[in-house]
Amino acid sequence: MPLSPAVKQLLEQLSKVLRFKPDVDVNKFREEFNMSSQLLVKMANEPIYKTEDITIPTKEGAIRARIYRPSDRERLPAVVFYHGGGFVLGSIETHDHVCRRISRLSGAVVVSVDYRLAPEHKFPAAVHDAYGSAKWVADNYDKLGIDNGKIAVAGDSAGGNLATVTAIMARDHGEDFVKYQVLIYPAVNLSASPTISRVEYSGEEYVILTSDLMSWFGRQYLSKFEDAFSPYASPIFAKLSGLPPALIITAEYDPLRDEGELYGYYLKVNGVRSTVVRYNGVIHGFVNFYPILEEGKEAISQIAISIRTQFEEP
Repeated sequence: MPLSPAVKQLLEQLSKVLRFKPDVDVNKFREEFNMSSQLLVKMANEPIYKTEDITIPTKEGAIRARIYRPSDRERLPAVVFYHGGGFVLGSIETHDHVCRRISRLSGAVVVSVDYRLAPEHKFPAAVHDAYGSAKWVADNYDKLGIDNGKIAVAGDSAGGNLATVTAIMARDHGEDFVKYQVLIYPAVNLSASPTISRVEYSGEEYVILTSDLMSWFGRQYLSKFEDAFSPYASPIFAKLSGLPPALIITAEYDPLRDEGELYGYYLKVNGVRSTVVRYNGVIHGFVNFYPILEEGKEAISQIAISIRTQFEEP
């Protein structure tokens, strides 16, 4: 399917704003990313019953987080959300509109986690923050007013990686507090193994996620190439049996498309209920652009419905 007209127009606009080069200053790139993201947050103007900024204590230090409540009801399901950005960019601010909408439409409390970023904090710092924050949410369910039997993890791109790695780590620790995972165009193979989508859709014309950018993100996040084969860096190499059910969202014109869809297949082969949905005519990051892309709205609605369905009362 050809790129949608709205996506074509979006790429033209972004090419004038995000002038990424592999030698760009990290802080400058973050500033540009944050500015463009804040425009989307303002455009969305997404209502929510209540938000609260908190600090989550972990073994390696305190982590900022934001709680989104869709209502004043107690014992609601919870979604621990990890933002995307190649493990280098992004924050709870850049994905505020996405978390608000997921919470409002799903009826679940969303806890958005501000994990440590590379290159200041290399792998596995983000993994430890992701797991530690989810474990804290599960342990403090009564304080948070959630149902600890109805906890999901979710994230986009690098955040999708951290979401499923959190589920894997919990399983490895003999814990089962993660009951569902929502992976939005997840990065699940950091070894840069070639796939059709990586070859065809990582050119400069796609702006959002180019081959140069993926390589640069990898160099910032990993201390050495061998780290890419750790199951906690590239979950596609993990033992996948015994994991919670998953919804995986992919985009047709996304270099990460094939590895996300292959991950869903591997989950099924290992006995995990997995639903993979490809959105055609769109690019990596399309969910964040839901204020201007209808496909983004549709994807969030599907995510919300899947969470409701997963946790509906028997």
